[in-house]
Amino acid sequence: MRGLFFILIALVGGILAGWLLQLGADEVALVYGEWTLRARLSVMILLLFVIFVSGYLLARLALRLLRLPVTLRRWREYRRGRNSEKLLARGLLALLEDNWPAAERAFRKGAAYSRTPLVNYLAAALAAERQGAQPRSEACLELARQHDQADSPAVALAQARLQIKQQQPAQAHQTVRALARQQPANESLKLMLLETATAAQDWEQVAGLLQECERRKLLPAGQMLAKQRSLYTERLRQAGSDSDCTGLDAVWRAMPRKYKKDVELLRVYITERLRAPDGGHCEALLRHALKQHWDSGLARLYGLVSGKDPKRQLDFAEKCLPRHPGDPALLLTLGRLCKQNQLWGKARRFLEQSIAAEAGPEASRELADLLEQQGDQAAAARYYQLALSQTP
Repeated sequence: MRGLFFILIALVGGILAGWLLQLGADEVALVYGEWTLRARLSVMILLLFVIFVSGYLLARLALRLLRLPVTLRRWREYRRGRNSEKLLARGLLALLEDNWPAAERAFRKGAAYSRTPLVNYLAAALAAERQGAQPRSEACLELARQHDQADSPAVALAQARLQIKQQQPAQAHQTVRALARQQPANESLKLMLLETATAAQDWEQVAGLLQECERRKLLPAGQMLAKQRSLYTERLRQAGSDSDCTGLDAVWRAMPRKYKKDVELLRVYITERLRAPDGGHCEALLRHALKQHWDSGLARLYGLVSGKDPKRQLDFAEKCLPRHPGDPALLLTLGRLCKQNQLWGKARRFLEQSIAAEAGPEASRELADLLEQQGDQAAAARYYQLALSQTP
């Protein structure tokens, strides 16, 4: 558009110059001291026009020369930005393709051109960590820390993830906990703190964090349930490792009622509680749970409980058989309960049915033990051998 404007001006100037040249022979004189310049009016006007255009062009050239350093700086910045975008895109594509070496090279090279090298170094640290190159990952994190002008939590979070990968949960937990004190309202830090506390097995803090996450709705319901289940599972197992079951029973009583109804947690509690000699109260707990919700794992545990009334216990298990006739765990439990009630024939029949239903090595060992008690050593040896072959 600007070129067309200049062409138009030139055409108009040419027309005016031609028109002036056709005018009369009037002359003008320019006197400066002893110097006198005489020329026709048309020639003088044309000369002034040439002088004006030449001066304008010289002024534009001088202005461009003066602005040359700024222009060169802008061009260099444009080129750096273009290279930075190109290398960042290349690195991201390599990350999506799981090409970690190429991603690391692209991110580290792009950091030299980027205005925000923090992002490049963090991504390069991730790519190096995925390759198992811990020294290079730590070096990239250190460079990211040097370029972190805003004290972003991203560097500390990346450091914590690296420490978790290096099997350093206590250090990772300490890193995130220190950062969480500075930014208590940061939701991503809360979730990361929950992760590191779980890895460090700080169950007291995990319990508090889960309550806060549930109150603030930081996790979906399904994920919250899974984490609560994991928490209570670990606390039950940790308490069950003590010889005294007081701590185990205290953890169970302190659990919310809705988690006491959870089948997986009930299995964990009963399994740990049966290690103590006074586990008879588990019979009523299992019987109530099996009435509410049938579970083969709970049915198997029911046969390991020594209740106060073995006959009543057997009667309840037999009542469950019509509703679950082919359940291997129930058949195994019936065989065990028949042994407790000294009903040897029924015990053998139920155990054989359980083996046929592929109950696993437990049923084979129970039957081998029964046959050995009855003096059938050859048959007992066969079932002991079968149990060994069934053991994974």
